[in-house]
Amino acid sequence: MIGIEIKLNSAFKFFPKLVLFSLCTMSFTYFGQTTYYLNALNGNDTLNGLSTSSPWQTIDKINTVTLYPGDRVRFCSGQTFLGMFQPVGNGNIINPIIIDSYGGIGRAIINGENHLACIYLDNKEGIEISNLELINDSGNFPDANAIYKRRGIYASSYYGVKEHLVFRNLYIHNIYPNNFSPSSEQILYSGSGILLTGFSPNASNFDGVLIEDCEITDVGNIGIKISRWIDTNTLPPSTNTHHKNVVVRNNYIHHTGGSGAVYFNVKDFLIENNLFTWTGYHDTTVEPRQHGRGSGWWGVRCKNGILQNNEFSHVRGAADSHGAHIDIACDSVIIQYNLSYDNEGGFAEYMGASSNCIYRYNLSINDGWRVKNSPCSNGVKDTSGNILFNRQHGTSIWFSDFTGFNGQDKIGASYNLVYNNTFYIPAGYSPRIKFGDSTHHNSIINNAFYIESGSNLIYDTSYSIYANEFDYNLWYGSVDNLIPFGVNSINGIDPQFQNPGGNNIYDYIIDSLSPLFNSGKLISNNGGYDYFGNMVPDFQNPDIGYYEYSYNLTQNNSELANKKNLFYPNPVDQYLLINNRFYKEDFELINSSGKVICKGKLKERIYTKSLKEGIYFLHILNSK
Repeated sequence: MIGIEIKLNSAFKFFPKLVLFSLCTMSFTYFGQTTYYLNALNGNDTLNGLSTSSPWQTIDKINTVTLYPGDRVRFCSGQTFLGMFQPVGNGNIINPIIIDSYGGIGRAIINGENHLACIYLDNKEGIEISNLELINDSGNFPDANAIYKRRGIYASSYYGVKEHLVFRNLYIHNIYPNNFSPSSEQILYSGSGILLTGFSPNASNFDGVLIEDCEITDVGNIGIKISRWIDTNTLPPSTNTHHKNVVVRNNYIHHTGGSGAVYFNVKDFLIENNLFTWTGYHDTTVEPRQHGRGSGWWGVRCKNGILQNNEFSHVRGAADSHGAHIDIACDSVIIQYNLSYDNEGGFAEYMGASSNCIYRYNLSINDGWRVKNSPCSNGVKDTSGNILFNRQHGTSIWFSDFTGFNGQDKIGASYNLVYNNTFYIPAGYSPRIKFGDSTHHNSIINNAFYIESGSNLIYDTSYSIYANEFDYNLWYGSVDNLIPFGVNSINGIDPQFQNPGGNNIYDYIIDSLSPLFNSGKLISNNGGYDYFGNMVPDFQNPDIGYYEYSYNLTQNNSELANKKNLFYPNPVDQYLLINNRFYKEDFELINSSGKVICKGKLKERIYTKSLKEGIYFLHILNSK
């Protein structure tokens, strides 16, 4: 066991994943509240349902009961309950209705066979759902809506603002309607893990949504969709049409037929510490019912959002299909501190009418390899049964003027920034930097582009563009000479990465001998930190790329010159960085009183900002 003493200067939100369990013989009482129990094997709907010795059996029974703030519904662990749970009643922020498992460490299973959703929250608020497994995979004699649409969780708001929905530690998978077609990319096969939506021209949105520690996989289309339908094509939309205060963190979203997460009309949101991988998935021999196209995340008419510390990898599709892309009419969305890896469409995409948005301190490896008019990589077919051909080139950076398919006026993306990112483009790739018509006042600065021999970075614009800025970038390898490099760019000099071509986040760091060192442009309001949490100066020229060299942290490359290369920084301000030799090792974080604050398996970093100042001890268990 290895131990290290850590000092905390301030806090960063950290919510460790908890495994919650109880014994089947236990009963639960809450003053002034009611707890209902369901047992699919030993329950009986003629009993009172108020204890583990007198549980109800079916979802149909709990659907007849009005729930009040503070009430709880518990499904017996490891058992399968058939049908659609549609709770009656609402909780509130102080006393939410709790829906959970009981009786063991396994989740209870709700199989929504033949229904639109496993759980349907119709105009509901003040509800927390935890520790359940949700399946909704076709079935015989389905409801009319379930033929074409299936959800794990479906929450809708038709009037008023609905507050406080929490979804935690859910396993949502096998979500497929009945209308299977092998031409899924063309038909938009509608299966979603979690769907939240608002309707009507008046205020009908959610305020305060948390989705954390969930796994969503094997769905026909979208992992998480948060949407708001409006009755106008006006850009930007009118007031009171945004969902607000949405947090999505610590989730594992993978092998979704469409995108990992899609937002329409969402503001004041945070997406952090998630793994989005194999979105846009389609494999005829494994699961032909998947849509076959989709980015890790994309948003339309979104505002004031941050995506950070996520991985977006192995995205597939004949169009779009970037790691994370900023879609139509977004404002003030920041994508920072993310790993983008092996995404067919590419890395950074801005659609029309988006402005004041930023990609910064991200690492892009092997992105943008799609070739327009070549057969789609995942074998998706068109409506005639022929293999679909790619409709777009792969791009490293793309500014567009597209605002919709219904004759909307095209509006170029403007006043956006792409700075301090690192791009590695391997041999055989030809991604583009692309500008659509009337795109203007966009800046590409302080980025490092490493293009291997046998590849080419293409500049793609034949449109009327103006006032876009290129400068202070490093370009190494075969680069289109039409790129307006800028007078302060660095061309043709090896950046001296640690291990170019590697797929580890540390392979692209530098030392003080690199031409990237102190060669960037000083940017105001630069976020303050690089990908690893090193401070980026606001008083001198920063480094180019995702990494800001810090002599104190990297002066000794030996494995343990006073532990700085294993766990740093110390004192820690926002998050503690972990050397990759300890990834997936069991750990405990203990405070000065000897209490275990959190434990689990190590990732690249431990978020610490919500912890109080003081001394903490990090114990790495069972490590030599």
